[in-house]
Parts: sequence; C-alpha cells; structure tokens
Amino acid sequence: MTTFDYGPIEFYAIAFDGDRPGPAVLQAIDDLVASGTVNLLDLVFARRSPEGELEVFELSDTVDDGAPALDLAGLAGQDDILYLADSLEPGRSAAILVVELLWAKSFAAALYDAGGAVIAREGIPAPIVNAFLSEHAD
Repeated sequence: MTTFDYGPIEFYAIAFDGDRPGPAVLQAIDDLVASGTVNLLDLVFARRSPEGELEVFELSDTVDDGAPALDLAGLAGQDDILYLADSLEPGRSAAILVVELLWAKSFAAALYDAGGAVIAREGIPAPIVNAFLSEHAD
C-alpha cells in the first residue's frame, strides 16, 4: 500500500468582525491539532481597512504567546492569500488557514492504490447544516 507523507490539504478563509479573531479561535485550532484531526501547515491573518486596503499579517506578527505550532509556515503564497481574501468586506478580518486532513491520509492512499481520485467536493457550512437538521430532524 502507498504511504503518503502528507494527507490532503485544504485552504480556508474565515471572516470576522473587527481587525482580528479572538483567542478562542486559536484555542480551537490548537484543539484540532492536539486531537490529531488536522495538521496546521500555515496560518495568516488579513484585515481590510474601511477604505478597502488589504493588510496581511503572519501569525508571529499578531500573537506573542499561545500561538499554534505550524508544520510548514509559509505554505500559503501571496496569490493564495489575495484570492482567499478577495471577498473580505471593509472593516473585517480573516484567518487564512492551510490544514492537512490527517483523518484522510490513509483514505487518500487507499484511493490512490485503487486508481480512484476525488473528482468533486462541496462543503456545507455548519450553521446551514444545523439549521436544516433542526427543522427537518424527526
């Protein structure tokens, strides 16, 4: 069976009101890493001024203590960051995460060995899932 050094990765841009997310967000990321669900490969923050200017901050520029450990800092390139922050509204900030899906690593190897490939993926945000299920669950 094939063994991959890394599993599939995903890029996320998560918007917040104000100029940066609170410490609870960093703690939630730390919890995911500690549980072995994901491996944090990169984390940067973007902020759009009320005038529409975009500023990008590395994690090391935003926190002194308690920062999550990064496995491959700098994996999100400038083009990736600009693309992901494109719809960020003035006065809001975003955390841009690159995570390795550790839970999917062996599954990805099994798919590869079987000649399979993921040809489509669609995510549904948790608030939508929860709203739907609260209305339609028995």
